[in-house]
Amino acid sequence: MIVKAIRRLNQEISLRLLQPLVLALGDLLTISYPLPFAGLKGKLLRTIGIRLSSPVFIDKGFKCLYPENILIAENCSFGHYNKIWAFNKVVIGPYVQTAMGVTIISGGDRTDNFAPLVKDQEIFIEGGNWIGANVTILGGARIGRGAIIAAGAVVTGTIPPFTIAGGVPARVIKEREASELTLSPFGLYQTQSF
Repeated sequence: MIVKAIRRLNQEISLRLLQPLVLALGDLLTISYPLPFAGLKGKLLRTIGIRLSSPVFIDKGFKCLYPENILIAENCSFGHYNKIWAFNKVVIGPYVQTAMGVTIISGGDRTDNFAPLVKDQEIFIEGGNWIGANVTILGGARIGRGAIIAAGAVVTGTIPPFTIAGGVPARVIKEREASELTLSPFGLYQTQSF
């Protein structure tokens, strides 16, 4: 009983004190790529458990819960005030770009008794995506490679690769052709290269 209480206390200290402190310090270390020391914020975020490839740019105001459930591939760029509440696994592929105010929540609650949902709540963003301002991505969502999500959309299910989706809930508006080269904050990349 005492061991269980000590473990819970350690979790609370990490969640309520340590992680917010590291995130606040990270805001002070927000330096754009390719300037010197641009990777410091990523190194700091790894100390709280986020699995983060390099290079990655995460702008100021980033918040997260349960960082040990977050995996971010290389060449991603996140706008101001993005949030990831990772109650379950969140996997973000390479070359994903977000605008400001994106919220990702890999969890939910049952509608009968409000108990947390624990099954099928993982989120996968496959890579080469543009996620518009103030998009919300909810548990169980999968955004296919090269898909674009319009500003203000709420993604609740599967968005096929190389489509444009928007609305509440997000629906495919149209398909899109992949260009040979795509621009990211880290330079041009071949769209079909990953």
